[in-house]
Amino acid sequence: MKKLKYIGITIVTLILLGLAFYGFMGGFKQVAVSRESFGQTEIYYSTHKGAYENIGKSWESFQKDWESIGITDCDSLAIYLDSPDTEPSKLRSVLGCRLDGLSAEQKKQVSAKFKTFSIPKMNGLSASFPFKNFLSYFIAPTKVYPKFQEILIAESAVTSVAIEIYGGSSKSVDTIGFFMPVGVSRETFKSLEDAFQ
Repeated sequence: MKKLKYIGITIVTLILLGLAFYGFMGGFKQVAVSRESFGQTEIYYSTHKGAYENIGKSWESFQKDWESIGITDCDSLAIYLDSPDTEPSKLRSVLGCRLDGLSAEQKKQVSAKFKTFSIPKMNGLSASFPFKNFLSYFIAPTKVYPKFQEILIAESAVTSVAIEIYGGSSKSVDTIGFFMPVGVSRETFKSLEDAFQ
């Protein structure tokens, strides 16, 4: 009987610890969606094709490439071209760094090594989520995108891509930003799609 009691206490303790950790990660946070404008922003980028859980390796490779030309910080974002229900092997993501803040010489080096893209000024849905550690990259989308989807469905609105804003790689960040353009043609991002061919 005592053994069962200890097992029960252990299980309850683990559940409470799990709930506390989930709360710490922002799991119980209510996501507030606002209407905002994004862009115009010019980026240099690399691509990732495949499951999102493997995107870290592509980021590491991209980082090595920009560090190889003497750049020490990337004001990073990612553009997701496909909906999450796409077959994982066909998912396409664009990993980007803003050109803002780079010197003329650095911009020249970047243009010689990477493709660039100008994100036009767009209106859409915006939200943010607290960043605690790498697990935030997995929890945040499960909280934010359902809220975006609710609004898109309620308003019969159409979106073309999803953008996640991560911030500077050499500075500590406390939030992940999310943006979905509304009423922006998919054709706007055609050159990014072409980069996968």
